Amino acid sequence: MPRYPALIDLQQVCWLLGIKLHQGDILVQKRLLVPVGKRRIRKARLFATAYVLELADDLEWLAKVKDAFSLYWEKINANKDLAQ
Repeated sequence: MPRYPALIDLQQVCWLLGIKLHQGDILVQKRLLVPVGKRRIRKARLFATAYVLELADDLEWLAKVKDAFSLYWEKINANKDLAQ
């Protein structure tokens, strides 16, 4: 089993989860993915690798992720329809 660094950035989290970077931003906004420590201005968010790998094995969490993506895009598309 490979040894990962203890802390990784959002791009690395997305790579581990097999999602795109904008999807990772959605998960952080919805608080389905929580960075370690307090956020500093202009500093990268870091995530615990062990936490991310644990989430990747959690089927209930993955279902919430899928629902969050669906709701996000439904809201975006509804706003487009209202603008027309």
